[in-house]
Amino acid sequence: MNTDTVLSGYLKDFGLVEILQIVEMGAMTGAIHLKQSTGRMGILYFHEGRLSNAAELDPGALAVGDVIQQLGMTTYQRIEEAYAQQLQDPLGKRIGERLVMMNVITEQQLREALRMKTLWTARELSLWSDGTYEFISSPSVQKLLPYGESSLDIEVVRTTMEMVRYGDEWSELNKYLPEGMRTMLQLVPAIQYTMLFDMRSLELFTHVNLYRRVRRIASALRRQEMDVARDLGQLVQQGFLRPVYQEAQKLNGRRVRLPDPAEKLRLENFELLNLISRMEQEWESKHTPMEQLPTLVVFINWTMDALAETCRVNGIELDANTLQALMKNENLWHLGSYNFRVDQNHIDVENFTTLCYEILNGDIKKAAGFYDEASMVLQRLLGCIFEMINGRVANPRERIENQEVWEAMFEQFALQRGDV
Repeated sequence: MNTDTVLSGYLKDFGLVEILQIVEMGAMTGAIHLKQSTGRMGILYFHEGRLSNAAELDPGALAVGDVIQQLGMTTYQRIEEAYAQQLQDPLGKRIGERLVMMNVITEQQLREALRMKTLWTARELSLWSDGTYEFISSPSVQKLLPYGESSLDIEVVRTTMEMVRYGDEWSELNKYLPEGMRTMLQLVPAIQYTMLFDMRSLELFTHVNLYRRVRRIASALRRQEMDVARDLGQLVQQGFLRPVYQEAQKLNGRRVRLPDPAEKLRLENFELLNLISRMEQEWESKHTPMEQLPTLVVFINWTMDALAETCRVNGIELDANTLQALMKNENLWHLGSYNFRVDQNHIDVENFTTLCYEILNGDIKKAAGFYDEASMVLQRLLGCIFEMINGRVANPRERIENQEVWEAMFEQFALQRGDV
C-alpha cells in the first residue's frame, strides 16, 4: 500500500483547525497522527477531505460506550454485558454492533453515537497546544481505519466550528478543570456555613464521590459531558469541589494504554513477524500443490494459536468457536460438498490432506478446479483472520507496516495452475 507523509510539524506552530482546513481544501485521504511528549496519541481519519473517524489513545479517552450512555440510549449495566461478550469473542462484533444485536439500541442510534464520538474526540484533540502532527496519505481510508469500520464522512466545516466553540469554552473552564474531561475531583473537607443545595448539585456531589473523573461522572449520570463539565466547573469556582492534581506520566518507550476493556482487546503484541518468518521457512520446503494446499491449513491453525496466546497474555481467553464462527460469517466453511472439520479453533489437517490426495490424483479437470477453489478459499480465510487481527492494532503506522509484510508473504503463496 502506497503511503506518504505529506504534512508534518509542531502543533504550537500550526493548530489542528488549520490542518483540517488544508485537508479539506485538498480533498485528501489519509490520517493525521498526533503525538504528545507524554505518549498520548490522537488519530483523525479522512476520506476525500471529509472526517471519517477519530480516536484518542489514552486510558481516559472517550469511548463509544461513554457516548451511548451520555446520549441516554442505554445504561452502564447493558454496556458492561456487551463488553463481557466481546472479551470472549475478540474477532467478533464490536460493542456498538453487539448492542444493536441485543436490541438495546438501533442501527440509527449507533451511527448517531459513532458520529458524536468522532466529533467529540476531534474537538478534544483540537485543545492540544503542544506535540507533533503528521498526515499519512493513503489511496484508501479503508486500509487505515481500524476494525474494518466504514467512513462516517463528516463535513470538516462542521468539525472545525465545533472545535472553535469547544476551545472558547475551555479557555474559561480550564481554570477549574485543569485536566479537562479527565480532571479528578473531590469534595472540600468541610463547608464552614449552612448551605441548601438543589437536587442537581446533590446528585453531582454523590457522583463525584463515586466516580471522581468528569467523564465517568457524565457517563454515570447519562448526561453529555460538556453540560456536566460546566456544572462541575461552577461548583469548583464556588469552592465546594476541588481538582486533584496529578502529574502527567511519561511513557519512556512504553505504549500508551487504552480505556478498558479496549486495552484487553488490542493486538499490538501479536507476534506477526515471528509467525510470518515461520510460515516462509515452512513454505520453502513445499514444492507441489499436494504439499502446499494442506500447508495453508496448517498456517491458519498456527495463526489461531498465535492469536489465542496473545489473548492469554492480554488476560482473556479466546472462545473455542472463534474460527468456526468466522468461517460461517465469511462463507468459507466448505469446498463444494466438502465441509472443513473444525474443532477448538483448528481445522483438521489430516482430513483435508486425505481429500487433496483423492482429488489431485484423479481427473485432471476436476483436480484443476479443486485447486483453484481450495487455494482461493484458504488464502481468503487466512487473509480474513489477519485483517481482523491487524484491525485491532491501534497505531495506523503499525497497521500499514503489518499489511505490507503480510501482502509480500502472500505473493509467495501464488501457485501455478500448471503445477497441478
